[in-house]
Amino acid sequence: MSEKITDGSSEAQRRAEKIKAIRRSIRSEAEVAPMTYENKSESERSESIADRIAKVKEKRNATAADILEELDKAIAREKADAERIAADKAEADAKAKENASPDISDILPALETPAHEELQELAEEVAEDFTEVSGDITGYTEDFTEAEAEAETQTQSISTAYAHAAEAESVIEEKDDETMVFTPVSHTAEPKEEPIRPVHRAVHEDKAPEPIIRAAAETTSEEVKKPSKKKKKKKKKSFKQRLLDLFPKKGDRLGERIRKIVFLGSVVAIVVCGYIVGDYYYDLWTSKRKTKNLMEIYEVYGDQEAPKEEEPADDRVRYLDMLPGARKLWEQNHDIVGVISVPNTPINNPVMQAEDNEKYLNRKFDLTENIAGELFLDYRNHFDEVGEDGYLKCKNSDNLVIYGHNMYDDQMFGCLKYYNWRDDYYGLHPVIDLRSNYENYKYKIFAFFIIDSKDETDTKFECWNKLDFDNEDDFYNFVNEAKRRTIRLNNVDVKYGDPLLTLSTCNTTLADEDRGRIIIMARRVRDGEDPIEGTQDSVRNPNIKWPNFYYENHSDERYDPNAPFEPYGPTEANKKQ
Repeated sequence: MSEKITDGSSEAQRRAEKIKAIRRSIRSEAEVAPMTYENKSESERSESIADRIAKVKEKRNATAADILEELDKAIAREKADAERIAADKAEADAKAKENASPDISDILPALETPAHEELQELAEEVAEDFTEVSGDITGYTEDFTEAEAEAETQTQSISTAYAHAAEAESVIEEKDDETMVFTPVSHTAEPKEEPIRPVHRAVHEDKAPEPIIRAAAETTSEEVKKPSKKKKKKKKKSFKQRLLDLFPKKGDRLGERIRKIVFLGSVVAIVVCGYIVGDYYYDLWTSKRKTKNLMEIYEVYGDQEAPKEEEPADDRVRYLDMLPGARKLWEQNHDIVGVISVPNTPINNPVMQAEDNEKYLNRKFDLTENIAGELFLDYRNHFDEVGEDGYLKCKNSDNLVIYGHNMYDDQMFGCLKYYNWRDDYYGLHPVIDLRSNYENYKYKIFAFFIIDSKDETDTKFECWNKLDFDNEDDFYNFVNEAKRRTIRLNNVDVKYGDPLLTLSTCNTTLADEDRGRIIIMARRVRDGEDPIEGTQDSVRNPNIKWPNFYYENHSDERYDPNAPFEPYGPTEANKKQ
């Protein structure tokens, strides 16, 4: 009978031990979890740890439900066992009385009641502890998740945090299960009895399971211990090295060499083109500035006339000196022969004359190189050439020819193209002022047309080579040929003996720019004549005589030699035309 009592008492103690094991498991996990979350720095929040923590949280939620369920089952079992034991004891008592054994009925209630009450009390404490721990763990987990975004900036303290965690784990393992004390991080209460492991693990395993966080901590510690591979910083190349890398070198593949050659060729082309364009516009700016400075010097003296002999010995005019403005320019360069201007246009330039027509093609008044050059008179012309005695050396040429470049900014003779492009340009600018070093002259334009400088066909017209006329017929043949070619017809009359002025520059009307020329032809305004008379109300020439090269690109046009035409000159000259 005592053996049965002992067995009953041992059974109650074993069940009490199971409850204690549950309590120790809950508190053991609670201790590891807060310490682990508390000690870890925010820099340890890597992606792998976050995943493990999420798994731990899921396990904790599952464990909580399992523990509560197991506790309810354990309490029910304990009650059932207690009732069974009580029944067994009652039966044993009855048999004991029958066998006249000592009465020990008073002992059983003393053994039964404390065990039952202890189980009930332990169950309530376990539930309370689990509630506190579960709340703390949830809070720490949320804090950990919120701080995860700052993990990359605080990785330096991760080793220290895991060292603390490892130390705490070693302490837990070394202490005896019966004597271990757990104090939650967020509490300062007196040490409590050692936590026990979960029931569902204690029932099926001989050894208590290690804390859930330990595997994650150990795995993370191994990852932290691994030396991070730092990216090797590329050594910065010097400017010289970078420059040399642009050129093909030994070891380059064929495609790489071709790419470098094409790149270098493009760079050279860009540099060359940039230099050419930049140099062109710089020359334009320089030319305009120099021309403006010269003309400001000339115009200081206005339209003053050159001093002349008051009572010449014969009909010839004797000049005592140059025009004041011309003298100032002549002192700087003896090649100056006059000044030309077209009112209200950019043309306002000195006119030079040298031993050939090449000197001032790309040189300025001061003989510096410049793509704009200067306006210059054909070297074969004679224009108010005065000797040391003050008299003209020779008669002036019947046709003065002045050349100049067609500049894109309208410098030199660049604006002459508008006589072809604009119908109103002639009516607005019909007069040319030409001043020699001794006299002031005015010319009115009567024809402007396009010619081919290399024409060798029946449309050939080398007007720049006709500087003097043999007779009246020769003169009218010349001016009437100009009238046939003129782009616009006007009412300016031209008579034999009128000095002519011809301006010539390049033009783009023909397909070949090197061959195209625009010619502006004018005759001198007679004494007392209105310079504007006959220049207004001009009309487009319905039958223009273009060079044959023009018709090659305009097959729909053709000159009609039998069309009505009113030539210059008397009736006899008209018949000859």
